[in-house]
Amino acid sequence: MNSFETKIVKTWEPSWTVRILVAVLLLGSGVIAYVWKPENPWLLHSAHAVYVICMFIALGQSFLKPRTLGFLKITRDEIIIEKENELKIYKITELQDLGFDYVGYASFWKHTIYGNKNHLYFTHRSGEKRDLEITLSNKEMKEEFKSFLKELSENNFLKVQQSGNFSF
Repeated sequence: MNSFETKIVKTWEPSWTVRILVAVLLLGSGVIAYVWKPENPWLLHSAHAVYVICMFIALGQSFLKPRTLGFLKITRDEIIIEKENELKIYKITELQDLGFDYVGYASFWKHTIYGNKNHLYFTHRSGEKRDLEITLSNKEMKEEFKSFLKELSENNFLKVQQSGNFSF
């Protein structure tokens, strides 16, 4: 394999305030609708509506498509980043370190139907650090990337650091 290509993306991360608010509304409406069961029909129907809306928000995050910022191409000699109509090329031999934060296929907060949100990071000799959020859309793409990184580290004597899920 001569190169590997994928998208550079930015996914929506809800703030902790939104997450806590949705969790409190979900628990509160669940208690009102299914435990307390008030006789006031307006309150009961409102609790059911809030419960359904909160469940949709909580479970619907994986259906949000990440925003594509650019494209990443890794060859045996260089890393090419095309982002915001700008092309940057980094030679593999000029990298101090290269790392990959693999999340895996079973993470609740890091998974979308469009692929997992993983991070490729590296430091150039000039001191410039890059952290790119990339998607691996299926298992074949994951295996292809895994073998390419292994080949890259063997050929260039560059140790590829890995964090996150070590099943990669």
